[in-house]
Amino acid sequence: MTDAAKRVRRTQEERSAATRAKLLDATIDCLIELGYAGTTTTLIAERAGVSRGAQLHHFPTKAELVAAAVEHLASRLGDDLRQRVAKLPPNGDRVTAAIDLLWSRFSTPLFPAWLELWVAARTDPDLAARLHPIEERLRNAIQRQTDALFAVPAGASERPALAAQLTLYLMQGMMLDRVLGHESARARARREAAAIAAWKRVLAQVLDDRRVDA
Repeated sequence: MTDAAKRVRRTQEERSAATRAKLLDATIDCLIELGYAGTTTTLIAERAGVSRGAQLHHFPTKAELVAAAVEHLASRLGDDLRQRVAKLPPNGDRVTAAIDLLWSRFSTPLFPAWLELWVAARTDPDLAARLHPIEERLRNAIQRQTDALFAVPAGASERPALAAQLTLYLMQGMMLDRVLGHESARARARREAAAIAAWKRVLAQVLDDRRVDA
């Protein structure tokens, strides 16, 4: 293959990747703004600025497109979380830093979009089949990063691992309340801040007990 042909091929691959990225980003925007029922492949293509034919070429079905979009966003958030975890100081108030970092990742478009999809998947077998493997990968990745945030070693006792798991449950519940609640943004922010502050104190005590018991 000539150098000129390689350059053309690379350009085509780059254009294809750019088209996919536009479609995935547009899908997330639609899910957040319109919900799953209001999201159509035609609207996604329009928002992405690509032709309907190009959208069908990359993602033949709506279920395939929305599942890929959530995994795309989850991958980006996961990469960002791993980079931030690596920068956390090994000493000092790691619990506070870990909770703040984890909560900042939950407060992203991923949770509302994911919630929309799982509600829809309850009555959409095709969507459910595509989401199940993504959910498993996402859950495992979140658990690994949470363990890393709280420095839970492999084979740790049940208590620190449970503390990390409870932190995930707490934040999932808070995000669900944020999506479904109707209070003002100011009141919600005040209540969330109080809950996070209280959980930092509880979790710090749990982890202190772990070190004493070790």
